[in-house]
Amino acid sequence: MIQDAVQNSVIGRAIRNGIISVDTVCIRDYSVNKHGRVDDYPYGGGAGMVMEAEPVYQAVQHAVKQTAGHPRVIYLTPQAEVLDQTKVESLALEEDLILLCGHYEGIDERVLQEVVTDYVSIGDYVLTGGELGALVLIDAVSRFVPGVLGNDTSADFESMQDNLLEYPHYTRPEVWHEKAVPPVLLSGDHKKVEEWRYQEAVRRTEERRPDLLLKARRIVCAWYGAEEVGVFAEALLSRVSRYGELLNYNRNALRKKRRELSDRDLLLLVTDDAAGESVPEKLLGSHSSVAVVIAGSADCQDSETTTEQMTAYWEKKGFSAAGIYHADVNADAIKITELALEIRMNAVKQPSGGFPGET
Repeated sequence: MIQDAVQNSVIGRAIRNGIISVDTVCIRDYSVNKHGRVDDYPYGGGAGMVMEAEPVYQAVQHAVKQTAGHPRVIYLTPQAEVLDQTKVESLALEEDLILLCGHYEGIDERVLQEVVTDYVSIGDYVLTGGELGALVLIDAVSRFVPGVLGNDTSADFESMQDNLLEYPHYTRPEVWHEKAVPPVLLSGDHKKVEEWRYQEAVRRTEERRPDLLLKARRIVCAWYGAEEVGVFAEALLSRVSRYGELLNYNRNALRKKRRELSDRDLLLLVTDDAAGESVPEKLLGSHSSVAVVIAGSADCQDSETTTEQMTAYWEKKGFSAAGIYHADVNADAIKITELALEIRMNAVKQPSGGFPGET
């Protein structure tokens, strides 16, 4: 079932091009029963059958030997947190993944405790087996592997990245069935186009998935320091948010301008100041959150400034600390992506308590 599905479309092309590989292991091959049976009646009674521990354990051990180290073993089950974009991107950073598909009433709990590192659900419903869930995960994760998509930027900005649904898309003709393309998309004004896309994303999310708005924040990324810090900040922001705003606080005009963030905003401060306190006084918060990234050289030592000291400093400016991070300013794309995911999981996904509209 798996092999037939992955040979098609984008995933099939990526496999044929050697960008990813998908191998399958049949649990029945490790049955301790001469008939190849891998299930038995549940202790305590009840309907259905349960997959035995030993065949599952041996199949997983065989799969582990085909990998480079200690891969994450993911059990597809409705008894787990529902898969989201942040989890997908996190899994895409792994070199190898093992996906365990259950059947019947499930798998003996003892082997799950021994081999499984992650439990993943694709939705709050039950399927006849884990294979369809595994295929969803394979497709979602593979899209973030460089080279899988024809245009690698296509995976960068997707629905759900900011806990907002994607904005509407249009192509030629300009008028179809008396419905015209929104004029702003024909204006050539990039800034207005981006603002329209953001507002449409908010509107669509409010209409179709209002629950996501509780997690949505607009990101303001302010950087301060050497030019290489600015390059790093831009790369980091692009991985944290589709709609983030980048501010260069080396500019005197910007430093003199008062800017107060709301409780719906997250300030992402990127600086080479070891104390993380070099942001201008006129950048203030109003029950806002701040994530401080101290970008230095690879061999720099962590700041002696304690978390308590920095938290106290930002609280005076109207912010609550959502994380303090140290990073190599010359980090590669993978390291920057890992940092962006950590920031998003620790800060962006926390309830914002407000609607992410214009401030």
